[in-house]
Amino acid sequence: MQASHKTAHWLCWGCVALLAWPGCQLAPDRSPQVSLVARDTVQLQLVRLDAGAGDVLVSSGIPLPPGYLWPGANANVALVVAGAEESISVEILSPTHGDGSARGFLIQFRHSLVAGTPVPALLLVGSQVTRGTPDRPKTPVTWSRPAAVALPVSADYLVRTQLVGLTLPVAQSPATPPAFPTYESDFVTFGDQHWAGEGGDWVYNYYDRALIWYAWWVRTGDSRYWDRGTIDAVAYRRDYLEPNGYALQPHNSQLEGLELHYLLTGDERSRYAIARVAELFALIWTPYLGDINDTYVEGRIQARTLLSHYLAWRLNAVGDSPRDWQALMEQDVTKIVQTQQPDGSYRFGAWEGQHSNYMTGLVHDALIKYYTFAQADARIPTALKKTLDWMWATQWVPAARGFKYVSGAMSTGDETPAADLNMLIVTGYGWYYQLSRDATYRVRGDDIFTGGVDLAWLNGYKQFNQNYTSSFRYLLYRQ
Repeated sequence: MQASHKTAHWLCWGCVALLAWPGCQLAPDRSPQVSLVARDTVQLQLVRLDAGAGDVLVSSGIPLPPGYLWPGANANVALVVAGAEESISVEILSPTHGDGSARGFLIQFRHSLVAGTPVPALLLVGSQVTRGTPDRPKTPVTWSRPAAVALPVSADYLVRTQLVGLTLPVAQSPATPPAFPTYESDFVTFGDQHWAGEGGDWVYNYYDRALIWYAWWVRTGDSRYWDRGTIDAVAYRRDYLEPNGYALQPHNSQLEGLELHYLLTGDERSRYAIARVAELFALIWTPYLGDINDTYVEGRIQARTLLSHYLAWRLNAVGDSPRDWQALMEQDVTKIVQTQQPDGSYRFGAWEGQHSNYMTGLVHDALIKYYTFAQADARIPTALKKTLDWMWATQWVPAARGFKYVSGAMSTGDETPAADLNMLIVTGYGWYYQLSRDATYRVRGDDIFTGGVDLAWLNGYKQFNQNYTSSFRYLLYRQ
């Protein structure tokens, strides 16, 4: 590989053994809390998504692990393709990790690509990196699907970005019990089946299939899943949210895929959509989240309301007017925790005084995200433990390997166990195990997970989505 003296100079700062760059020596990085080591060199793959060939605009978001790049450091990114430095546009996207470092940036450049023939590239990130080519102007993102993208290929790297929260690469998924390998292989089999008949139709995004595709891209590095996530996220926004003026019922609120779409494409329309939904939920639902006798309030509404404000906060999203998302999240959490009964259950008038186990799983998922990435509210672990213990003692049916659908008979459901909903519940047990290191919760979690895999009905689009929308995080929590 040949390169100019200038290119060789800045390549040296981010070299890895793979490059075997002559005379390369690592130098210390002076950016806060970061040492310039091999992790600052990211292997990419340039993928043409349209059917064309020749010169094309490559445009995509690059997610970053904490500590890689800091706001304002746009110049500390460089790209090499076939030994030559590319002229690029870099825009750091506004949300940051908890340490203040960037969650990602939008990169754009032009390159000759052929559909079906990926091209390797090397991305260099760090305070010692300086570009030797002129900056390109940004092309505004107006398309539904980019013609070509630059995507990290390492699942290990992608998992470290925390793009979809905390999880493991598929290659590191537990080998035992057998439910774990089955969980991974079933995803491929049934994911392909559902994509073939349902891809690009917003109706099938129930329980956030766009998030699911993006999560499997993170866990595998397979660009097919990135593309599926992008197509489904845009369809949901374009064909459902936008025509309805962002007015929707919480059960149809699937916003995490839109968050990822913004971070992976720089498409401001997705960030705006999240803000608009979050504004609506603040007006309609936040005032009533703590009223267990309200005609409509139940766990799913609580979870989706908190999640909307959490995602708007994560993205610094602005809709019709700026909102204090932090304050709204705090209100939501306080109201949710106050609805917990002394025994740990969550009973609502809308559910005829009964407790819904799977909806409580959704609430736990939202509270865990808030605790992990927004504020470590001491009320949350206490509340989760109380509910997890009560559910295991009174709602888990060992012979059926699942939880009761609801805690008692009601007009729209009964106590019949529903193991196909286990995967909406299991994350809470894994998270509390990781927090407490009490192996009781891991044993219970593995039983819940195994029952969910063995008894899943993945032919149903809703059931497939319910099984995979959050359970991939359990794989890490149980470690």
